[in-house]
Amino acid sequence: MTLPDDFSFSQTSLSDYADCPRRFELKYLLEQRYPAPIVAEQLELEHRIEQGARFHHLIHQHQIGIPPDLLTRHLDDDELLAWFALYLRSGLDDLPQVRYPEIALTVPLGDHALTAKFDLIAVDLGERAVIVDWKTGGRVPRADALAGRMQTVVYRYVLAKGGAHLNGGAPIPPERIEMRYWYAQGGESIRLPYSAAEYARDEAELRRLAAEIAARADFPLTEETRRCAFCIYRALCDRGDRAGSLAEWDGEGESDDLSGFTLDIEQIAEIAF
Repeated sequence: MTLPDDFSFSQTSLSDYADCPRRFELKYLLEQRYPAPIVAEQLELEHRIEQGARFHHLIHQHQIGIPPDLLTRHLDDDELLAWFALYLRSGLDDLPQVRYPEIALTVPLGDHALTAKFDLIAVDLGERAVIVDWKTGGRVPRADALAGRMQTVVYRYVLAKGGAHLNGGAPIPPERIEMRYWYAQGGESIRLPYSAAEYARDEAELRRLAAEIAARADFPLTEETRRCAFCIYRALCDRGDRAGSLAEWDGEGESDDLSGFTLDIEQIAEIAF
């Protein structure tokens, strides 16, 4: 089965492919429904995902100008209130004043496209651009681990490649781009600068991945069977019928805020305030 001509890659789809080519095929080419829970504590997982979605929505509403007191007036989640208070105190430190919340950029990638959906891009015209991604997981990864994530690779590359219209029409040089992960539990911020050398490396790797996926006739199962305990398709692949634990899953791959791996934050319905 081949990729549709209008297929657009994302950090999630590329992460899925890197984790397991068969998962990519089932999810994006065959559009297979989810037959199994991700973890044993599914209700707790759903609560955490909903909580993370509400937090992202709160920040988006604040960024478009709704006063904080109106946003929190009817909130009854103490943890969510604490996260939002910490965001107001430190989440926007040292950010340029021109801000684009919840913005998507799409750039060419070989014969297809690559789309990134950003929580926030803040720009000083002609000077610098900061990508901010809000995280609600309790575990803060090391900076070197974050630098190697597909999300970091895709987001910085896409902004350098396709962000000129956010910078007065001039491309944003890689060395003036920073990726910033901000963690709601503790307010820790990890900053990852970019460079021309990293941009060239990322472009080569992303184009290689896209060409490899487009040329595949078969999509084999991953050899890292530990991933299968947290995969919604494990039953289809005869890789077990029991989900792994939520505590173990939180420590895997790109899942520290529960928005990567197999669920996207976009799949959670917006919470109305």
